[in-house]
Amino acid sequence: MEQTPSFARRVATAAFISLLMLALFLLVGYAANFFFLVFGGIIFAVVISALSHFVSDKTSLSYSLSVALVLVLLAVLIGGTIWLLAPVVSQQADELATSLPKAFDQLRRTLSQTKWGQKLLAGIPQNPGQLLSSDNLGKGVLSQMTGVFSSTLGGLVNILIVVITGIYLASSPDNYRKGFVKLFNPTYRNRLLNVMDKCYDTLKNWFISRSITMTVVGVVTGAGLAILGVPFAIVLGIIAGILNFIPNLGPYIALAPALLVALPGGISQVLYVFILYMGVQSLEGYVLTPLLDKKFVSLPPALLLFGQVLLGVLVGLAGVLFASPLIAVLLVIVQELYIKDRLEKQR
Repeated sequence: MEQTPSFARRVATAAFISLLMLALFLLVGYAANFFFLVFGGIIFAVVISALSHFVSDKTSLSYSLSVALVLVLLAVLIGGTIWLLAPVVSQQADELATSLPKAFDQLRRTLSQTKWGQKLLAGIPQNPGQLLSSDNLGKGVLSQMTGVFSSTLGGLVNILIVVITGIYLASSPDNYRKGFVKLFNPTYRNRLLNVMDKCYDTLKNWFISRSITMTVVGVVTGAGLAILGVPFAIVLGIIAGILNFIPNLGPYIALAPALLVALPGGISQVLYVFILYMGVQSLEGYVLTPLLDKKFVSLPPALLLFGQVLLGVLVGLAGVLFASPLIAVLLVIVQELYIKDRLEKQR
């Protein structure tokens, strides 16, 4: 008689957990943009916290004062960079917005002269100028990039949410860490804190590695385009550096406008630009990334590509953007909590 309520209790518990997981899955799918905004805030908090710990270790300042100093220095650095580069970048961005529709029209005329080109053009809208008009492109490269997070609140609002979330999390990280682990059994709390520290180190190392590759790709691409005499070299270099944030897919997206801009210079210049971009990606993929992986964080390329495609299909562009750091964190969680704590302990 005593087994019946015990069995019923276990069934009810399993059903409740199943329903809870289903509700959580539906919530994540429904509010995916919100969760990715929070994850973006966590990444920003990791950056601020890492810089603040560095300042605090090198000086006699407390962690709170170090956070304030880091935020001020970042604001000055970003503001100074914008102030110095804004005139040149703004001018080139406006000229690029005007030149791309003309370059696209020239590409259409060139393709229409061949049979295979005519077949290719049959699947392209007859009026692509609407997609590449100066009204759409004149908003500038940066405003286009900020629209990644959401089409409802607007890119700037979403970036503001990420920044504010990151500042709050970085200001008192221990309160949030300890508050989170209190949701679990006291027996597992220390282990969870240890895993969270490993996730923190992984995100920090991932950001350092990605920042280095973005900077190198942007500078080398911009310098190479300038040497080749391609117009708008600075803006195209910035685009290449920013889009390198998206492994595997970003570099090829950045290649498209560069080829269009090089088209008026003839097929030879288009070929040189293509070789330049492939050379930069080879340098990044076969030299720079392996060296950084040894020192920072390594992600299996095939797994990363599958994750980008899956998250891109399920979530959209935000999933593609954050696939790399998200997979890095998930690998740590699986390695620590499943492989080490479960599988290896069963031996």
